[in-house]
Amino acid sequence: MIETLIAGLIVAAVMTAVGRLGITSMATSANQSSRTSIEAAINDHIQLVQMQDSYLTADAIKAESGLNTALETACEDPSTFLMNHLQRADVAGTTPNPELTMEWNNSDPYLLVLTYNFEAPESTIGSEKRMIEVNPNFSSQCYNLQ
Repeated sequence: MIETLIAGLIVAAVMTAVGRLGITSMATSANQSSRTSIEAAINDHIQLVQMQDSYLTADAIKAESGLNTALETACEDPSTFLMNHLQRADVAGTTPNPELTMEWNNSDPYLLVLTYNFEAPESTIGSEKRMIEVNPNFSSQCYNLQ
C-alpha cells in the first residue's frame, strides 16, 4: 500500500512538471509568433523604403520636375528630399503594424535614419528598436555637381 502511495506521488510530481513545461512552451510559441509577425512587418516596410529609394535616381528627379536645377536642389539636403519623397509615395506615413511607430532623423544631410519602435511580446523585455540608415541613391550624383 505504501509503495502504491509513493508511486502515485512520484507520478503526480512528474505530471505537474510536464504540465508546466507544456504551458511554458505554448506561451513561448505565442510570443515567437508575435515577434515573427512584427519582424516581418518591419522587413516588408524596409523593402518598400529601399524600393522607393532605388527609384529615386538623378534622372528620375530631373524628369519629375522637368528642371535641370531639381537635382541641385535635391543635393542641398538629400536625406530631407528622400524623406519628402517617401511621404509623397505614402511610404513614410504608414506604419507597417499597429504596434510599431517610426521616427525619421535627418540630422545628417546625406543619411536618413528610420527607427522602428515596438513593445516586445515578451513581458520581461519591454520596448525595442530597429534602426535602418539609408543613404539616398541619388546622392552619389551630388558630388559631380560641386
